[in-house]
Amino acid sequence: MIGIVLSGHGEFASGLNSSIQLIAGKQAGFQVVDFSEGMSSDDLQEALKVAVESVEQGQGTVIFTDIPGGTPFNQSVILSTKKEKLRVVSGTNLPALLDGSFSRELVLGEFVSKVLLSGKEGLQEFVQKKKISVDSEMEDGI
Repeated sequence: MIGIVLSGHGEFASGLNSSIQLIAGKQAGFQVVDFSEGMSSDDLQEALKVAVESVEQGQGTVIFTDIPGGTPFNQSVILSTKKEKLRVVSGTNLPALLDGSFSRELVLGEFVSKVLLSGKEGLQEFVQKKKISVDSEMEDGI
């Protein structure tokens, strides 16, 4: 199973993790590393290292981060240069992470391709084609 580490600024990672747990349940081999105010880059690097080591199971690990070029991304990239089978995906959204949670038996390269596609397809604009009436069942969502 591919290990997953989720990191981002503030409580980005904890928030997405909360949503994943609500939809798909608690995930094995899944760790969250929030980059909190007052935390240094070195502190984050160490927390990421510990998280990666705790989820590694031999098939590879992916660190999901919030924004490309941000500190969680940069520190993850630095760590990935020191570890084999460690990939970094940035611009993480819930569709990518949710699909990844259900696809962890894929080989590492296929897994990354799948979550990237899910993340891109998950970002959509609602375009109303005709006037619809919203009933009470539709207002509640999933």
